[in-house]
Amino acid sequence: MIQYTGAVSQQFLTNLQFLQQQMATTQNQISSGTQISQPSDAPNSLGDVLQLESDLGNVTQVTSNLNLVQGEVNSAESALESATQLLDQAASIAAQGTGSTVSAATNSALSEQAGGILSSLVAASQTQFNGTYVFSGDQPTSPSYQLDLSSPNGVDQLITAPATQLIQDASGITFGVSETAQVIFDNRNPDGSLASNNVFAAVNNLRVALANNDQAGIAAAVASVQSAQSYMSQQLAFYGGIQDKIANALDVAQKFQLQDQTSLSQLKDTNEAAATVDLSQEQNSYQAAIEAESTLPKTSLFSYLGPGA
Repeated sequence: MIQYTGAVSQQFLTNLQFLQQQMATTQNQISSGTQISQPSDAPNSLGDVLQLESDLGNVTQVTSNLNLVQGEVNSAESALESATQLLDQAASIAAQGTGSTVSAATNSALSEQAGGILSSLVAASQTQFNGTYVFSGDQPTSPSYQLDLSSPNGVDQLITAPATQLIQDASGITFGVSETAQVIFDNRNPDGSLASNNVFAAVNNLRVALANNDQAGIAAAVASVQSAQSYMSQQLAFYGGIQDKIANALDVAQKFQLQDQTSLSQLKDTNEAAATVDLSQEQNSYQAAIEAESTLPKTSLFSYLGPGA
């Protein structure tokens, strides 16, 4: 009987300790807002939690990369918008300089304006974002061109690096995000000669023809400027397409991020209402156990011995 009473007492203490641990755990879940603070809290869910945290980290990094590249692409697109307007001005100047009635003095003044447009196009090719040159490809710390009116196309090429940068979206697909100044402003034929749509050359040839009052040269420059305008529109369309891709990629990344956060929250976050109910029930059970224990008979070895033993 004494051994049995001792076993019951020990079981009671064990159960009481378990209730205390339950209350402490539930209270911690309410105060911390999470129901998983260590692996032992939910061993069966640990793998899913770790995978979701990894996925969420990846999509967060993808979003950061896309936002950074978006700023670079927007700067490039803006520069090409300006370049398009500059070529429109060049076409207008070419039209003003065409005709036998135009004086040499007028064409000389127009030549100065064409030189200013060429200088501005070179500046556009040197566009920077966050301290790097957006049209310098894989050598973003250096400008690609500088003005040199003694050169056939009015510029000196400083670097020849390709643009191999790729950006990854949240689904793992990669795509290119840039072109080089060489491709955009200084297009060449396969043999290295200046292409008919070479932007720098078109404006420089116009400048030279106007300075020499060369009507045949001006007429040829008009055609070159028009070709350069069409080519620049293609380059502008390329960057517009990249802007759309990045916007779509950011939208997809945001959806993935929301899905991961929701799934992770369902696994980790405390359901405060349910936890509050659980805590109340656990406290009631604990209090009831204490009250029940107080009504148990308190017997000991001396209870079975007679008086005076």
